[in-house]
Amino acid sequence: MGVEETLRLLGATLLLLPGVLGGTLVVTYPVSQICALRGSSVLIPCTYEYPDNATVTERKWTNLPNNSNYDQPPFIYHSREEHLDTNYTGRVQYTEQDRSCSFKLTGIRSSDSRKYYFRITIDRKPKSVLGLNGVNLSVADGPLTVKVKTTRHNSVILEGDNVTLTCSTQSCSPNQTEFTWFKDGRPTYNTTSNTLSFNNVSYEHFGNYSCAAKDNTSVQSPQITLNVEYTPKNTSVSVSPSGEIVEGSSVTLTCSSNANPPVQNYTWFKTNGAAVWENGSGQSITITNISPGDSGQYYCEAHNKHGAHNSTAVPLPVTGNITRLLLAVFGSLVPVIVVAVVFIICIKRRKTGPSREDDSRHIVSEAATEDLYSNVRKTGSPGREQSQSAAVQGNDLNYATVNFQHKSAPSNDAATNPETEDPSVIYSSVKT
Repeated sequence: MGVEETLRLLGATLLLLPGVLGGTLVVTYPVSQICALRGSSVLIPCTYEYPDNATVTERKWTNLPNNSNYDQPPFIYHSREEHLDTNYTGRVQYTEQDRSCSFKLTGIRSSDSRKYYFRITIDRKPKSVLGLNGVNLSVADGPLTVKVKTTRHNSVILEGDNVTLTCSTQSCSPNQTEFTWFKDGRPTYNTTSNTLSFNNVSYEHFGNYSCAAKDNTSVQSPQITLNVEYTPKNTSVSVSPSGEIVEGSSVTLTCSSNANPPVQNYTWFKTNGAAVWENGSGQSITITNISPGDSGQYYCEAHNKHGAHNSTAVPLPVTGNITRLLLAVFGSLVPVIVVAVVFIICIKRRKTGPSREDDSRHIVSEAATEDLYSNVRKTGSPGREQSQSAAVQGNDLNYATVNFQHKSAPSNDAATNPETEDPSVIYSSVKT
């Protein structure tokens, strides 16, 4: 291998300057080929070295390598701004840093497809050196596309794989152009490289990706879908209706899970203490006319072709129907209440004495007695009365004549013959 070929592979031109305190004057191009997208910007990298006791007097960039005199204008860049090419006016940004000769070319045109060289001049002999290999700039006019590279031979991307997205054109890969990456139409990821790498890709990277030159984001590549397949995740159970579950009502349990490909089947389980048993299948199950026996912990298991994932168990407490409970309690208390009421009534009757019927009979008896005694009158002669009075004085007896007569038909005999003894007279003795 010749010296010239070796220098070409290294991308640098070395010039040894004997007699300059053993120093060297070197121009290095880190890359020899650059692809840039038309309308974008590109950085053409370059570095140089010079002896410590020397002073740099001039820096130039040119794209006229075939001329025998590399100092012939026009120049892309000149440190003294002399003899500049008007086609590059306002489009070259040179960074004035020690030992850096890189420049940024903006608003790239198709006519910019050329080879670029850098020349440095110092204040000692020999005074200058030109980087002979230069940098070849290719301008891509075609549309951008995004290509996907994975560690698998097939097109399936599984969670955990390494994936690289590359923004390129049909003619070349513009690796020196600054890009903006989009996910689902929104700018994302803090990178300007033409590659986007995912080490240990996850389900969160699933989406539609596109790219565009950072200086012209209105022109984007077509979207490609990064289809990351994964086992079910974030599996959960929801209960409807929420809140207290009353005996006799209906309850629906729904299983939700995030999976790619989608969940193929759901399996339900019920636990009660240490016991676990299968309780149905399908994304939702409905328990009708629920009873306390349905109480327990419920969870679901989501399956797809890559695996399964269980949800957290949710409690399903069932409370008794309050209406049924009240009816049962009331039904058991009715006989007790009836017996108590009857007992109280009987006690009250005993305390209050005779009834109204007895009271009415008592009133009638008193009225008859008043009528009876209203007919008491004296009978016989005065002489008889005196003899009777004398006869009974010794015994302290008093006699009275009581005549019982009906008001409606008084007797005429008593009126016509007062001396006759009335058989209806009752004698009673009053002891004083």
